[in-house]
Amino acid sequence: MGRPRSFDDADVLDAAMHVFRRHGYTGASVARLEEATGLTVGSLYNAFGDKAGLFRAAFAHYVQAFARQRLDHWLGEEATLDDLEAYLLALFDLPLNDGFGCLITNAAVEMRPDETFLTGAVWPALAERTERIDDVLLREVGPDHAREAGARLALMTEGLLLLARARRLNHDHRTAIVAEFSRLRELRDSPQHNRRRHHHPAE
Repeated sequence: MGRPRSFDDADVLDAAMHVFRRHGYTGASVARLEEATGLTVGSLYNAFGDKAGLFRAAFAHYVQAFARQRLDHWLGEEATLDDLEAYLLALFDLPLNDGFGCLITNAAVEMRPDETFLTGAVWPALAERTERIDDVLLREVGPDHAREAGARLALMTEGLLLLARARRLNHDHRTAIVAEFSRLRELRDSPQHNRRRHHHPAE
């Protein structure tokens, strides 16, 4: 029987995920991981197998403990355009705008296209974010406009995350988001859309 762990997995994975956010998988050296987690490489590898295993565990922790919590907070079943706009505008402020980006987006850029980790973990995490955005748009602007609007917001979302990683977000980008949501509210509030939303076929 193995020795019980003397550390909390969540604390270790939280520290490791920030190392991977800051430096990428390749740049996350053993020394950096040891310093951030307070554990020796032997302890890390005994717990998670190897660097790839630690990265997989840290990625899953990021999705569950951070990315999905943000989605649940802002883009739940009753989320509105206001909530969706707030979800994107939060990227302009700390702690999200810390210059290290989103681990999901970063992994999508860094991993090789043939990596099984991409199809098994990264693509599903990206798809979950897109689906939450699409769900809000379907409710708010209807199916006639949701697909095109969803494509635009998907591009904007990933673009914002990459710009945040490069520390290049600025006021013009914020203005573009606000303008897009002003347009979406006009669609939502148009008489034609409201007639369709409130129309109930006769039984």
